[in-house]
Amino acid sequence: MTKTLLKSSPTNRLDAIVEGLFHASNMALKHADMPLSRMPEYFMAVHVAQHIAKSFANFGYRLEASVKQTLSDAGVDESEIDDLLKIDDLRGNGRFDLVLRTDKRGMPAHVMEFKRGSRSAHLAKDLIRLAHVTKTVHAGARLETNYLVFTTKKSQERLLLMLQAAEAERRFNHPRARGQVSCTLKRYHPIPHWAKDDDSRTARHMAVAVFEVRYKS
Repeated sequence: MTKTLLKSSPTNRLDAIVEGLFHASNMALKHADMPLSRMPEYFMAVHVAQHIAKSFANFGYRLEASVKQTLSDAGVDESEIDDLLKIDDLRGNGRFDLVLRTDKRGMPAHVMEFKRGSRSAHLAKDLIRLAHVTKTVHAGARLETNYLVFTTKKSQERLLLMLQAAEAERRFNHPRARGQVSCTLKRYHPIPHWAKDDDSRTARHMAVAVFEVRYKS
């Protein structure tokens, strides 16, 4: 029986991200004998990309996508791109972990960054980077909603406190962006985990989490 492909929506995109992470976790346990939290970040990105491409009618993807090329493909003027690439927080000479692209014209639709672990400083930098993208390109559906995806030992409460602190820092350092971009914890689900070198595999807390970075129209 042919599977009916989904049309993208804010809710089922988030569901598909988590489903891709669960699949990655199962593959890591089965084939690498390791919990997902100790696999490379690229491993998560590949499984999420493949799952989304198989689930939706309107998405392709690019892994390790050039920041400059992504902005250009999204319709940002070349002169504006040159100015944006000078912003340290955007890391314009680098790459995005995963960019979902619409199937018809290959237009960039959503940027995803992946992190193994949840050090507050590291997550804050990626949230600020995604906020720059969201604020810069928000015409129609182009890059107006982006995602930070990560494994974490933190509770939901600690993540929310971290998010509040990151938002306060971003608004202080970038006052013109105040009120234009929202960052929200949208998904949080436990996954199997045990301590390194623990032959008894005693269960420890670990979760996958998704922050949504969205332009507020």
